[in-house]
Amino acid sequence: MNRIIALVLLTLSAIVFAQAPQIKGGATVFIEPMDGYETYLAAAIAKKQVPMIVVADKDKADYIIKSTVSQRASTAPAVVVNNTTNVNSSGGNDAFNQGMQRAAAARAARGATSASISIIDAHSSQIVLAYAVGKAGNTNQIQSAAEACTKHLKEFMEKSDNPKK
Repeated sequence: MNRIIALVLLTLSAIVFAQAPQIKGGATVFIEPMDGYETYLAAAIAKKQVPMIVVADKDKADYIIKSTVSQRASTAPAVVVNNTTNVNSSGGNDAFNQGMQRAAAARAARGATSASISIIDAHSSQIVLAYAVGKAGNTNQIQSAAEACTKHLKEFMEKSDNPKK
């Protein structure tokens, strides 16, 4: 009987002390080098006011950010020229449709960027957060991807600091 009670108490204490992964404000983070993408991430952390301290020494970090980034070059021509303005018999505007097609072609011509981050607890090696994003159609896709990643990091940290009651 005593063994059963001890087992139940041990199980309940494990459940009570188990916590979801979280990152507290003021934690130190080291960003693994990734062909210059680490600079975009560090800048985005500062711009988005993520409450973390970026350090240059991996041994002094509470967390490590590992990232990937890839860019796909455009496959479509960058310029599509068609200056006709026709109204078809059903009252639709062909010029509007052609303008939309040109805009879509221009976005495709700029290519696409995919990026991901993994935030790893430096002490336990637990992956605390992983996020991936794809960007297309704007002029600085790498910066935009880094900012999207850090925005989600900040939101994750805010949820950790203010759990729902």
